[in-house]
Amino acid sequence: MVRVALGAVMLLAAAVAQATWMANLEVAGAFPNLVLLAIVAVAWVEGARPAMALACAGGLLLDLMSPGPVGPHAFALVAVAYLAGFWSRNLDRHGAIYVALSAAAGTVLYSAVLAGFNWVFGLPVPALDSFGWLTLAACAYNALLMPIAAGVARRLNAVTRGTVQPV
Repeated sequence: MVRVALGAVMLLAAAVAQATWMANLEVAGAFPNLVLLAIVAVAWVEGARPAMALACAGGLLLDLMSPGPVGPHAFALVAVAYLAGFWSRNLDRHGAIYVALSAAAGTVLYSAVLAGFNWVFGLPVPALDSFGWLTLAACAYNALLMPIAAGVARRLNAVTRGTVQPV
């Protein structure tokens, strides 16, 4: 129960920070996606199922905090959780480079799904060259932050399971 409550609080904090302050950390037009980082971290630490449950909740939070239809962020994050969970489950070794690459791949998938939803719903879609550069910048940003997010997730997992004493 404590793990679920902690996960919900962390996800809510990530979604609120994503919707409010992350635009202030813009570099090359992109900013980190904290909810995506949390979902990928959970996929690597806990597996695809818990990550997909959190992705659905986190995506709905982002959908409710953004203009536009409800559902695209949730759908995109569930796809990212599945991808990261599949990747982590099928690797013999887990290293920081794989975690960072899965965040970058997840960012590409997330961006493509959101652009696709925007196109289907008749909402503005960036030009292909702009979309490519923004996605590339977001990939780099998220990949650089992903090892930190994974480390935090591993530490929280160890503390909530009681395998490590909190400092």
